[in-house]
This record gives sequence, structure tokens and C-alpha cells, in this order.
Amino acid sequence: MGEVPAFEGEGCESAFKTSDDRLLRGRIFEPAKPHAVMIINPATGYPARFYRSFAEAAAQRGWAVLAFDYRSQGWSQDRLLHADPATMMDWAVKDIPAAARHICARFPDLPLDVVGHSVGGQFAAFVPGDLPVRRVALLSASSGYWGKQTAPLKYLAWLFWRVIGPAQLATIGFIPKGPLWPGESLPAGVWKDWRDFGVNRNGFLDRFAKAGLLSRYQEFTKPIRAWTPDDDPIANPDTVRWLLECYSAAPGELTLVRRSDLARGAIGHDGLFRPKMADVFWPQVFEWLSADARRAVA
Repeated sequence: MGEVPAFEGEGCESAFKTSDDRLLRGRIFEPAKPHAVMIINPATGYPARFYRSFAEAAAQRGWAVLAFDYRSQGWSQDRLLHADPATMMDWAVKDIPAAARHICARFPDLPLDVVGHSVGGQFAAFVPGDLPVRRVALLSASSGYWGKQTAPLKYLAWLFWRVIGPAQLATIGFIPKGPLWPGESLPAGVWKDWRDFGVNRNGFLDRFAKAGLLSRYQEFTKPIRAWTPDDDPIANPDTVRWLLECYSAAPGELTLVRRSDLARGAIGHDGLFRPKMADVFWPQVFEWLSADARRAVA
């Protein structure tokens, strides 16, 4: 890749609108001379600020990175949640395309790499096909189906879908952040989509088929690599392979991240993005994403 571009600062605020006029917010982490751009598609309930360390490290490697929040989440929350009509389908069909177009417009003529965490990897197919997508890295992204998750989490997920969530919607109208759900609070429409995907063996596929959107997966051809920890109770090898098979036309591969190899303790569903992974894991992702550029230079 040549000389590593200089990077300083904590990123700059950035706002952009979706096709249905929702205002989304995030931060752009920009090196002096970026060689590529990157978007980080968050997991459910994870705000953009959670990905700051990863974004800063990518910027130090030469990417101009957009870490953004879906509608109703983090910096993009702009109304009371019990009255917010946001859905998870909106995240896929409207928010991710808007984020990708925003960073590509800001840095034209640069290749785009996509990093998806959990549901952010499920929806990576909705990055517009006319953008210069180069590669897609999936970190702890999988089917999300509760029945294939690891016990005891799978039983807690069933309780969340069938008992806790419905009770919270009936009493306060949204899913609040708290002891029963540690993520960002979720409006009813987001949670209902998530529940429907989570209890269905076919995950989100039936919903996208009904909406006439399965072709987005069938026609996606960019290389995909999925990494998942060996202690992730949600994204295990079976559920990750299921997701890779959804991208049927794309070259895909799965890498199991072993705790014993990294020697950083427990990893779980979000640990691949935590700062303790900066020197032992993140270089794998950055090197794979930039492999085409390195070959071109050679």
C-alpha cells in the first residue's frame, strides 16, 4: 500500500439524508490521503460510538471511515421512540444505501469496503450496486435464528421474543435499554422486524422475498470474508455459513477466531470490535480488505 497516511483527531461530525428524508448522523474518520473508504454497518442496539476505536485504527491504515447510526439509534435518534415508525427493513433498504452513497460522494473515485457487525452484515447486500464496492468483512454476522444459537442464550432469546418484548411494547410502546436489554432502546417496528427474523428458520429471507428484494443477495458478487469467535453464542459456524450461503454469487469464506490464539480472554458477540483486538485481530481484517490494492502495487 505504500506510505501509511497520517491520521489525527477524533473524527468529524457528518449528517446525511435517506431516500425518505430521515436525517442520519455519524462521524467520519479521515486520514490526510485516503486510499479507500469504509462504512461500518452497526449491530442491533450498538451505537456508532462503539466502533470508534476500530474506525480510528482503519483511518490510521488509510481508510476514510464513516461510523453512523441507523434511524432511531444513537446520534440519529430524533424523536420519541414510542412514536418512531422506524423498522429494521428501513435500516437495510434506506439507511445503509444512504450511508454508502454519503461516504462515496465525500471521497469520489475511491474503492468502498464494507464492514458489517451482526445485522450490519446481514444487510450488506443493500449497498448500492453502482458504488465501487471492493470487499465485505463480516464480523460476528450470522442468521440470527434463535434455535441455532448456543445455550443458555438461545432460551433467553426465546423469552425476549415471546414474553419480555411483547410486555414492554404493551406497557411503554418500545424496548428500553436496561437490565433486560443492554443495547440502545428500540422502537416497536425495529423490534418486531428483529423478532420476526429471529424466530424464523429462514431469517430475513422470507421478508425480503415478499418485498421482491432477494435479488440483492443473489446478484451480489463481491468477495466476502466472515470472522466469528469460537465463543460467540449467536454467530457460530453453522449460522455464519447460513448467511454466507445467502450471498450465493459472492466468493465467501469463514474464519473461526480462536480465543487461545489471540490470548485476550473472552470475545463473545461484540469482542472483535473492542480495543483489546487492535494488535492481535484487526490487522487481519485490514490486510484482507486491502489485498487487491497490494497486489496492484506489486
